[in-house]
Order: sequence, then C-alpha cells, then structure tokens
Amino acid sequence: MLTDVLWREGWLKPLSIESLPNDSCSVCKKDFENLDFITSCEFCDIGLSHDSCCNSHLIKSHIDQIEAKIEKHKEKKLHSFQ
Repeated sequence: MLTDVLWREGWLKPLSIESLPNDSCSVCKKDFENLDFITSCEFCDIGLSHDSCCNSHLIKSHIDQIEAKIEKHKEKKLHSFQ
C-alpha cells in the first residue's frame, strides 16, 4: 500500500500580529505568540490558525476534498527545487 503525504510550501513570511485579521487561532482560540507558525485553510474561510491546528482541521473537516486533491495530483512529480 502506498503512503500519501501532504506537501506544504516551504517558505516563511514574517508578519506582525497587528497586520492580521485575527490575533488568535480560529481553531483552538489561543492567542498567537511570538514565532508561532500560522496558516489558513485552503478549503474554507475559517480564518487564520496555528499550523498544527489547521492540519487537524483539514483532516477532520475536509477529508473528502483532500482525497480528491490527492487523486487529481497523484501522478505529478515534484519540481527539482522541492
């Protein structure tokens, strides 16, 4: 059986809390702290969340969409820089 992993783009964009639409995680509701990794869901408008919270949200709330995306991109290779 093949194992599928989900690739997240590997770039960092430092942001100030003051520039964000919310200063707490949309999933766990905890305030963002210095050097927290944050992201947003690509399937819904839940808002910004901790990276790990978003991972859990994706698996819990969007498994069908993730599986469809896996099937759509199954045969695509990574670029040489990835």
